[in-house]
Amino acid sequence: MTTNIGAAGLPRYERPVEQAPAAAWADADPIPWERVPAAVAASPLSAGSKALLLGLLRTGTARRFPGGGAGIEYGSLLKTAARPDAVGGHAREAAAHLRAARADLLLVPGMSGYPIGSMYALAAELPAILLKKTSLSAAEAATYPPGAFVIPSYTGEGDVVMSADPAAVADIVDDLCERQRTEQSRERRLELVLRCAGADDIIDKATMSQAVGESAVVIGRTAMGDWLARYRAATGDDRPAAIRVETVAWATPLIKGYNRPQELLHRWFGIAPFAGVNVVGLRLHPPALDIEGVGLVAFRRA
Repeated sequence: MTTNIGAAGLPRYERPVEQAPAAAWADADPIPWERVPAAVAASPLSAGSKALLLGLLRTGTARRFPGGGAGIEYGSLLKTAARPDAVGGHAREAAAHLRAARADLLLVPGMSGYPIGSMYALAAELPAILLKKTSLSAAEAATYPPGAFVIPSYTGEGDVVMSADPAAVADIVDDLCERQRTEQSRERRLELVLRCAGADDIIDKATMSQAVGESAVVIGRTAMGDWLARYRAATGDDRPAAIRVETVAWATPLIKGYNRPQELLHRWFGIAPFAGVNVVGLRLHPPALDIEGVGLVAFRRA
């Protein structure tokens, strides 16, 4: 879906700097922290989302980031600590969504998203692949594996390359292809299908979600094509074969609904993302979030 090619000959995705959204409640008083637990308890949020939101408001804040503009500081909840009390319920709910989508493989971009992605994978019993982040080098373009792409760093570190470990992908995809081949042993045509899902610690403008979804198709088709070539060489089975790779689901703890990423994901992949907390507004001074189903709430720490 993208046609922008970077200096290394890789697809490049733009992630513009974000401004805090204007809102009618810009001067309104948020629900103070002392009353937030009661407001969250009375909300229609799921049990997992309630615990997740309270954990976010206890440990996080709203601030500006060098490469991303206005955003949410949630590292103490999702990056630098493992908190089953705050995140476990949400992870189980996300896992149920991934199972319902019949996903075969979960792709997670960057180490910041991998902690929650690993929780999803374990809860859903779903293999996960890290799209690791490396420095961009045009001289090394030939060494980047299929599906690699370029995207600006959210923390202001410049452009980075995201790519999957081909050996890890092959080990997972080989098992899937072999299972499907066995199930179709009497068919005249092989139909190899890989249903991919994405996960990240937050969806802001869906730029990373688009990149991962498009990358998944290239990564999956390459791995499945390699398996098919090896299988045919070993067995002589020359039946016609079709390979189909789909992005069928996306899961995240936090989504910035005010950027309308849900509409973009539906347009690109025909999916509705599963999100624990939908942030429909953000205020920097004093830090507060407008949460769908709850309202404008203050963080515990100013």
